[in-house]
Amino acid sequence: MTSPIARDSGRNSTVERWVLGCCDRAWWVLVATIIVALAAAVFVFTHFSMTSSIDNLLSSSLPYRVRGAAFDRLFQPQGDQIVVVIDGRTPELADAAAGALAAKLAGRPDLYRLVQRPDGDFFAREGLLYESTAKVQEQMKQLVAAQPFLGPLAQDPSVRGVMTSLSTLAKGVTAGQAKLEDLRLPITRLARAFDDIRAGRPTYFSWGAMISGETPRPEALRRMVLLTPVLDFRHLEAGSKPSDFVRESTKQLGLDPAHGVSVRLTGPIPLQDEQFGSLRRHAGWIAVMALSAILFMLWMAVKSPRLIAAILVTMLIGLTLAMACGLLIFGRFNVISVAFIPLFVGLGIDFGIQFSVRFRAENQPGVGIRPALGAAAAGMGQSLILAAIAIASGFLAFAPTAYVGVSQLGVIAGVGMVLAVALNLTFLPALILVLRPPAVDTIATDLKLDRLDHFILSRRRQVLGAALVAAAASLMLLPFLHFDFNPFHLENTKSEAVSTTLDLMRDPALSPNQISFIAPSLGAANALASRVRDRPEVSQVRTLSSFVPDDQAPKLAAIADANDLLGISLDPLMADPPPSDADVIASLKQTASDLSMAAANDPGPTAAVAGRLARDLAWLAAAAPEARARATQVLTPGLTTTLDETRRVLQAQPVSIASLPSDIRNSWLAPDGRARVSISPKGDSNDNAVLERFIKSVRTIAPFATGAAVGIYEGGRTIVFAFIEAGVLSFVAITLLLFAIFRRPRYVAITMAPIILTGLLTLGSCVIIGQPLNYANIIALPLLFGIGVAFHIYFVMAWRSGNAHLLQSSLTRAIFFSALATATGFGSLWASQHPGTASMGELLMISLVWTLVSALLFQPALMGPPPTSG
Repeated sequence: MTSPIARDSGRNSTVERWVLGCCDRAWWVLVATIIVALAAAVFVFTHFSMTSSIDNLLSSSLPYRVRGAAFDRLFQPQGDQIVVVIDGRTPELADAAAGALAAKLAGRPDLYRLVQRPDGDFFAREGLLYESTAKVQEQMKQLVAAQPFLGPLAQDPSVRGVMTSLSTLAKGVTAGQAKLEDLRLPITRLARAFDDIRAGRPTYFSWGAMISGETPRPEALRRMVLLTPVLDFRHLEAGSKPSDFVRESTKQLGLDPAHGVSVRLTGPIPLQDEQFGSLRRHAGWIAVMALSAILFMLWMAVKSPRLIAAILVTMLIGLTLAMACGLLIFGRFNVISVAFIPLFVGLGIDFGIQFSVRFRAENQPGVGIRPALGAAAAGMGQSLILAAIAIASGFLAFAPTAYVGVSQLGVIAGVGMVLAVALNLTFLPALILVLRPPAVDTIATDLKLDRLDHFILSRRRQVLGAALVAAAASLMLLPFLHFDFNPFHLENTKSEAVSTTLDLMRDPALSPNQISFIAPSLGAANALASRVRDRPEVSQVRTLSSFVPDDQAPKLAAIADANDLLGISLDPLMADPPPSDADVIASLKQTASDLSMAAANDPGPTAAVAGRLARDLAWLAAAAPEARARATQVLTPGLTTTLDETRRVLQAQPVSIASLPSDIRNSWLAPDGRARVSISPKGDSNDNAVLERFIKSVRTIAPFATGAAVGIYEGGRTIVFAFIEAGVLSFVAITLLLFAIFRRPRYVAITMAPIILTGLLTLGSCVIIGQPLNYANIIALPLLFGIGVAFHIYFVMAWRSGNAHLLQSSLTRAIFFSALATATGFGSLWASQHPGTASMGELLMISLVWTLVSALLFQPALMGPPPTSG
């Protein structure tokens, strides 16, 4: 028969008397506790505050954060941004979309403090100067060659104007003044466009590509709009309103793939919002899964609805009180400290299960509820108190660390453990007395457990040897365990913000993983840039001087010559009025006729294409007005954009540091003369090895560098050090606590050795399955440590009181189902689609399995027969 473990009434008499006193005043205890809980609930409801900002999760006094803050004050005072990435099927579509969207967003100062276009007026005018001299001269040559085509179009930027220009050129071929092959490029491009219009296919026509004869480069098809939003950190997704308005605006403006444009959002704010949004969207069903699993395990543990209700009510009251204490201490929760809720649920339920299972074992027919509660308190009271103090010490060890988010979590969870054990030794027994769960017969001994217990105790040396071998193997694997310091690896790569960032990373200049440095002057910045530029890990180095183009004189000369030839043509004194549909029909018929004649007079390789275009134009002239309207939509907006861009390019002026726009100068040169250096990595900066080599290489020259890459790397190191620091502190604190209670090194070693074994096995398993520690799953370690400490204290306290064959006791039943409740509850996180959350669930499951193995196999073998005296 399975019986409760023996009570040590001498040691537990104080706890027993306390619990019995609560039972004697059960209604007073219940009413007083509920009144306090209601007051706490009202306080939480009226004062609840949470910030979703991640800026203060690490101490602002860390050296790299101090340097980063100084850099931001000088060169990025606007703070984090939303990056709107606009890709068009043609450069003209991308440019028009960016202009329309920026104009619309600029009208909402309540949502955006700043709306910027990095490719604004300055680069639209001077951008060609950043190309090579040969490239500039070639482009000007192409523009001049297109003058017969561009001049009429500037005067009549419509389908009629396009047809007029094409007719003029075709007549020149017919008259023998030109060859049809000279018109191959515009005829071919227009024929392809009109073929698509006639077939009803999506059509995207680029005038710039037609003039240059080149396929636009990917960067030419992309524009960006940078938004500095007004954030509301009271909500988990602080930037949701500004982001939602961008999406709403794109719909209103028709900026979608159907119109040749795609708009995506990325940047620090959308990345953060997507992560929190993913957690929020999946929180509901994960909570349902966790609650269902916990309820099932509670039923398996206590087999009593009344006891289950008592445990859950006690846990909820404790959670409410802990939340109130957290708000009183810190004023608001952060995105990490709020994780004390699952921590409290897991450990609070454990205390309830331990007490209730012991009570159930004592509450046999004829005993009575009050004596059974007293016996449960005598048997488990001191163990629960010691476990709670040990767990609280472990959590409070995080308080002095630089990881502020976990530091606050540790303080709140530590206070919560004290509240939890207090409630489970006051409110819970009083509630059980009032609910009066029925007595049950003692459960028959499980023969499998009996055989396992006998096997362990009879082969202690073999079990301990196997544990030592497993520990040694795990210890040898530890050098291969690494912390993935890149928070980007915890994101869902299929989400919009993440996939867009990965896309941008292909261009080193746009990679967010850059290093920045503050030089005392622009001269010093340029000197540093020249030293860093040759490093093999560096792709690009920029200073303010990088915005002054090289070799400007010949480039400006080529542009000026083209402007002399094209200026009057591109700026006619009077534009033609918009054509009527009849005017368009007439121009289409005339051009079709002229092209046919040109093809007949010059039967070269282009004649077949000219004939096909002529037939398309004749069809369009006879088609419904909607077809001609579609042709207008295909040709005219891009034409207007190209003409405007061409006019701006031809107005290029010499660029010097003094002539640079103020927003560029202010982003690279501080008022006191200090200058910014920006360094981009070579290779895939999302690869940790690449990023780490890049950081170390640059730091050999600029040891006090800052920037996103340094923040990611140093943040990871800070977190690892915080957990090492807290681990050492908690280990020392718990060891001293156990020494104070047990007063024998052997008992302390017997308690701590299984905890160390569990940790080694967990980390070794992570190496074997290829699961690194990261920002998300490392937060699970305090919960795992707390559960392990509690379980082993329960066993050692029972063993120290003279109990043998603990695997057959109610204590083992309580530990087993408590572990399963936690494992199945929080292990449900493994099913999350968020990679970080899933890795947390995976680590929880692995560790809880090893916690059970260590507690149920290694611990009994380590303890052996109970001591003759405590």
